Amino acid sequence: MREISLARRGAIALVSLSVAALLFHANIAAAMVTRGDDLARAGDTDRAIVLYRRALVLDAGSTVAGDRLAFALVMRGASGDALAAYRVTDALLKTRPHDPSLLADRAFAAQRLRRWRDAERSFAEAARIARDPRYAHLAARMALRSYDRRAAQRHLRDALALDGAYAPARAALRRFPG
Repeated sequence: MREISLARRGAIALVSLSVAALLFHANIAAAMVTRGDDLARAGDTDRAIVLYRRALVLDAGSTVAGDRLAFALVMRGASGDALAAYRVTDALLKTRPHDPSLLADRAFAAQRLRRWRDAERSFAEAARIARDPRYAHLAARMALRSYDRRAAQRHLRDALALDGAYAPARAALRRFPG
């Protein structure tokens, strides 16, 4: 039996790793997100963002990687982060338009960019899909930033329709009766 050359063994290993990456890219991306979460919890946001970006490169349709990346960018708040977060969520929402986490992330990015109406629409849609009064309350706050009291009142009433005991919406409606 003839021994396999070092170059041939290297080529076999490279081909094997390439096939494994093709077959298991979603699993590898999920592992990167998990590792990024560990880094984020440890306070290393910059390295977490690197891993989230890599995960999104490996699995461009991963809403989890996109959600984590956008949220980390918005929370870090460095120059250009809000726009990058907005673009990431906007791209993913083209294929997953009903994901409340992505909608909320886009809304937070829009808020940082001072795009109040865009933030309002995204929060309102997230509230409707997730049935979460907190997002409706945030939509109301964005409407107030645009000086639209009627829209704010509508969002607050929507929040109470989702949860009649939601105290922040009740208190806000008392301040802005309509």
